[in-house]
Amino acid sequence: MPTSLLIVGHANTGKTSLIRTLIRDHEFGDIQNYSGTTRHVEKISLQLNDQPLLDLIDTPGFEDSIGLWQTRQAAGYQAMTHEQWLNGVLQDQGLAEDFEQEFKILKQLSRCDIILYVIDLRQAPLGKYLDELNILACANKPIVPILNFCQALDNHEAAWKRCLAERQLHAHVRYDTVAFYLADERKLYQTLQSLLPEQYDALQALIKQREEDAAQRLKNAQQALAQTLVQCATNHYVCQSTTPTAPETAAFEESIRQQERALIKHCLALYAFREEDVALDHLPLQEGQWRQDLFDAETLKSWGISTGSSAAAGAAIGAGIDILSAGLTLGTATTIGALLGAGVQTGRSFKATLMNKLRKRSILALKPDSLIALMWRGAQLIEHLHHRGHAAQKVYQGNSATPVTKADMTQLETLFNKLSQRSEWHGLAWLPEHDLVTQLQAAIAQTLAEEP
Repeated sequence: MPTSLLIVGHANTGKTSLIRTLIRDHEFGDIQNYSGTTRHVEKISLQLNDQPLLDLIDTPGFEDSIGLWQTRQAAGYQAMTHEQWLNGVLQDQGLAEDFEQEFKILKQLSRCDIILYVIDLRQAPLGKYLDELNILACANKPIVPILNFCQALDNHEAAWKRCLAERQLHAHVRYDTVAFYLADERKLYQTLQSLLPEQYDALQALIKQREEDAAQRLKNAQQALAQTLVQCATNHYVCQSTTPTAPETAAFEESIRQQERALIKHCLALYAFREEDVALDHLPLQEGQWRQDLFDAETLKSWGISTGSSAAAGAAIGAGIDILSAGLTLGTATTIGALLGAGVQTGRSFKATLMNKLRKRSILALKPDSLIALMWRGAQLIEHLHHRGHAAQKVYQGNSATPVTKADMTQLETLFNKLSQRSEWHGLAWLPEHDLVTQLQAAIAQTLAEEP
């Protein structure tokens, strides 16, 4: 039989938000920025192996706890025990209309196993909140305070902890429904384990499942980013002349932005968020952010050619074309280039590039700095989604900070230069098994903060 968790608190403290984050579903309930959004009791189950383990019961917020608690001192109620008072109040039809929302909570107190009291740390522990705790204590059920909005500036966490300690409520849990951390959720389940020894093993299995699911989501998102970067790095747009036209440039830019949009959509689906939760600015692809000549020193080095002059570079290009075009040459440069020993197998990857060079067609390809920007945008998006609570209402618009050190920049430039030479990878639906891809995956993982 599932354990029943009653989610209670003052209006608009984040009760529905807590459930949304626990079940990873932004569709549950209704969340607005005004009080009293939830007007009735709702229940949903958190499952383990397709079986309900925890029943999460959402309730309306307290609206007049001070008035309700004052009835505890009224004639006829003073001499009663706390439990008798709760039962008596529920049978008092005269109070039912005055405390309509509170009655919906009181009716659930006898049916639940544990009470999760959600606290908005942006609010000081005023008398109305303390009266809510007084009322809940009358049910003689375990109470676990949930400290919400922990990341808010100038919060009242210290004051709340003092008030909770005075009521012997030491087992509180920090669980921000906007800025989510798996470690906080783990502590919640561990707290439940201490209160439900008979459910210890099942809750431990749930903790393990949640951690494995989170790790797999992160891994899948990183793989998707690596795939996007490989496709963008190997995207060589062939123009019809030596000078790219405006439509050709626009088409190339759009093909890159399409790749990023596809990545965003994939990650949102992976983390169960909506498309309207993210609104990144256009990827800054401006004129000069791509190159028309792929034959740099790294390209030549990958062919086994070491050169220090542009003349030798031109000779090497000629040699490659001579090898790949069945005798079609660039003149005497091919004779000089042949001496440098460019191999047929290595050069095959560049056949299309070389042939277009011969035909005097320019090629648009992203420069490393644009690819680095694309990588950081993707990594920051993944990190945000990994820690975004399903109650978050603010649209993510990206992080303008660029935490790339000079050493990292140099390393990434070299990596993307090498990746751009692998034109045969463009269009693949999978990541090739290659050392360059392994290096890229390691670079992406390094940019993401480890889960605490």
